[in-house]
Amino acid sequence: MNSAQTRKYRRAFRTLEHNVLIDAKKHRAAGRWCAAQFGKRWEAIGKNTDGLWTMFWAGRDNHDKYIFHFVEEQDMLMFILKWS
Repeated sequence: MNSAQTRKYRRAFRTLEHNVLIDAKKHRAAGRWCAAQFGKRWEAIGKNTDGLWTMFWAGRDNHDKYIFHFVEEQDMLMFILKWS
């Protein structure tokens, strides 16, 4: 990947500005729900850089959590109502 592609993907990720942490035990079901509600998830490297949501493991500081990122605040709020 060249530097222009890297900048493009970083800009795209910045638009996913609304995020929520959920328990790792729920992340697979929540991911399937998001795919059904919002379509295919955003991919940093891949063909779907136009996705409206994505999820990642929250990291070593929150090892039992996943973080879901959304473009739209309304989508994040729907997610919170369903999964919190």
